[in-house]
Amino acid sequence: MLRPTLFISLLFTVGLTGCVATAPTAYAGKGGMTARKITPQAYLHHYENGFTGPDAMGWDPNLQFAWSRLAAAKTCSVPYAQEQAVSALVKKYGQETFVHELNGINFHHLQSKGVPGFCTPQRVAEVKALVPAM
Repeated sequence: MLRPTLFISLLFTVGLTGCVATAPTAYAGKGGMTARKITPQAYLHHYENGFTGPDAMGWDPNLQFAWSRLAAAKTCSVPYAQEQAVSALVKKYGQETFVHELNGINFHHLQSKGVPGFCTPQRVAEVKALVPAM
């Protein structure tokens, strides 16, 4: 008799945990991008509001914006010419290709991939519009 109750409690707990993980209001806007484990709320906050201040981790906020949008294209399966995009970033911001690919695009890809429901129709449309211009 106890098993169905335990099962339902477990499902309820898992369901609530999933809901809490997607609540963007749980993040104050500071320190999250420098945390050892960046929460989905922290990443989403900076994706939507800019990678500025200490959370920019020394990188130009415009470069972080570009990395995050190219990463969003990767996360949301929006095709783009990665080699050409990285070459443009190297030309504009310096650094080696490796830095843009690993510290930039792939880092942001892993973060956006961890945000439940990240690839909304609006976000995909934004990425489709922005990425070709990059």
